[in-house]
This record gives sequence, structure tokens and C-alpha cells, in this order.
Amino acid sequence: MIKEFVKAWDANKEKLREYISTHEQEDYDSYKKIVTLLFEHVINPYLKEKDDYSYDIGHLHEIDDGNYQGTLLYLVPVDEYEPSSYQYVATFVEYGSCSGCDTLLGISAYDGGMPNKEQVEEYMTLCLHILQHFKYLFEYNE
Repeated sequence: MIKEFVKAWDANKEKLREYISTHEQEDYDSYKKIVTLLFEHVINPYLKEKDDYSYDIGHLHEIDDGNYQGTLLYLVPVDEYEPSSYQYVATFVEYGSCSGCDTLLGISAYDGGMPNKEQVEEYMTLCLHILQHFKYLFEYNE
């Protein structure tokens, strides 16, 4: 877990909740979209304000070697020209093929439209768990 990301969550989770509450589920109906939302609404605004840097979600990489189930890996570099290996963060999500074995499908119930209050809270919990899995890809050694 990355301490700055936890601080970002504490500072900006209500902005994310507001977004989820006011946008249709199609706007965040994949894990990649959920990870993107975390950077757009929680992580990057905090880092830009506190430390004047951010992560480049335009270069968000998703690795999926599964089929009906598996693990999605996400790699995101710092937003700068040719980032070094230690400037990447990584997280993961384990997924399944049905609403009984996949968290995102279970929350959405294969439904679109606006989320209800219970779904908003479940999306927030999912986002928090994804955020808690973030780690630096490599440690920086001077």
C-alpha cells in the first residue's frame, strides 16, 4: 500500500463518490475505467496539489492473461518523459465470468443507468480495495 495514495483517498473520496453517484454505470463498467477514475478523482488531484506531480493515465497498461477468470494487472507511470522503472505503480484485480464470482459484475447486476445508494457504496469499497493494492513496481536505489 502506498501511503500517499491512502492520504489521497482520505482527501478526495467524496469527489469520487459524487462522480459515481451522478454518472451512469456505463461510465465505469470495467476495471480499467475504475482504475482511471481513481487517478482522475482521487490520486492525481492530491499529488498535483501536494507534490506537483501526477501519474499518466494515458499510459495506463492493463495485462490480462486470463479468459473467463483471472487477474488483471495495471501498471501506471509517473507523467513525465521516459519514466524510470521505479516511477511505475502497479495494482491488480481478480475477476470472474459471472456476477457470483466477479465483484464488478455483482455490483452492477448487469444493469446500466444510475446506481442506487447501495451500488454507490459497493463501488466505493471496490475502489478502496484497488487503491489499497497499489505498490511501487521497483524501489528507488540511489
